[in-house]
Amino acid sequence: MKPFLVYTKVFLILVFCASCANLDTVATAPTTTGISRNFSDDHELIKAAVLASMQNLNINIKSSKQTPDGFIILFTKAISAFSWGEVGRVLVSKVDNNNSTVFVHSNKRYQLQITGSEEEDFAEAIFQGVTEILEKKKK
Repeated sequence: MKPFLVYTKVFLILVFCASCANLDTVATAPTTTGISRNFSDDHELIKAAVLASMQNLNINIKSSKQTPDGFIILFTKAISAFSWGEVGRVLVSKVDNNNSTVFVHSNKRYQLQITGSEEEDFAEAIFQGVTEILEKKKK
């Protein structure tokens, strides 16, 4: 194989892999990255509502843990006919006992893909689920 073709293939592989997102990509992003919404209710209830709303989505929850920054949930969405998959993080940050901010951050696994779920899609679904759960609690 000619050296030019070898170098071209190596370059293309490096460029393609450089644009890949994984769980570490979203886990190490700044805490305020993504789309956020404030919720006024008990912090523990908001954490539970976020988890419950995420379980109703077509995603895989990979881990959840309490950190100094807040309650973090990492998730993936599997490869489908229309997407190479997505990775994401949800952070529930306590403002005070009755107020929390929820940050939803996600990336497509391959930045060049056109199809697949956008960060806005995940955020809207999670925020809507949390809102519905909190409204049911008040009734």
